[in-house]
Amino acid sequence: MHPMFRVSLAMALCAGVAACAGGAREVRVAQGPSIEGQDWRLVGTSSGDKVPGSGAGSATLVFKGERFGLSGPCNQHSGAYARTGSQIRFGGEGGQIASTMRMCPGELMARESALLSAMKQPLELVFEGPYLSLVAADGASWRFDGRPEQPSAEGVDRIVQIAGQRAPCTGVVEGLCLQYRDQPGSPWQYLYGEIEGFEWQVGVEYVLRIREYTVPNPPADGSSRRWMLLEVLDRSRP
Repeated sequence: MHPMFRVSLAMALCAGVAACAGGAREVRVAQGPSIEGQDWRLVGTSSGDKVPGSGAGSATLVFKGERFGLSGPCNQHSGAYARTGSQIRFGGEGGQIASTMRMCPGELMARESALLSAMKQPLELVFEGPYLSLVAADGASWRFDGRPEQPSAEGVDRIVQIAGQRAPCTGVVEGLCLQYRDQPGSPWQYLYGEIEGFEWQVGVEYVLRIREYTVPNPPADGSSRRWMLLEVLDRSRP
């Protein structure tokens, strides 16, 4: 073999394996779009759950540095995360994610449990316009919207528990009012008025997602707020 050919061949092999004289070349994996600096609001799941964009039952995912925070659908969650290209791992070493221990209606707890279980495994990041999806190995996915939330013209979503018995109450006139509370075990409060679209049955306790509107200039015998039923989350007989 001609000496010059041997030199050229050696140089070509050196460049091909990226490990000659100067050591192995560092290989960088493209990270793709940034996930930091914005609030990612949960807007849908592959199971077809109804996901409110704000208020009760909503969820927001935030990344900052090497930490993440997840607010909702019921509790607050936080921990480390690591991203390599389009793959993300939550919880750092050992997959530890810290969570508060608030109890919520079964439907919300089930949605939260499914998401947290998936976050214990590597997930794929899929970007589509303003949306970010977390996709599990079994195909389950959670879709988040990175655009700022548009303020609602009116109305606030709430989750309330409705008692199975009405109670005597006094407004302008005496009557029997629905009883409600925001947290299990807290004192019952009177609802002066009815819930639009809701058919109450005696002896049945409900967990509802409602939208509350402020009534401007209510009549003397009326309430300053108006409730509209969005969804019956649970019903039971004590």
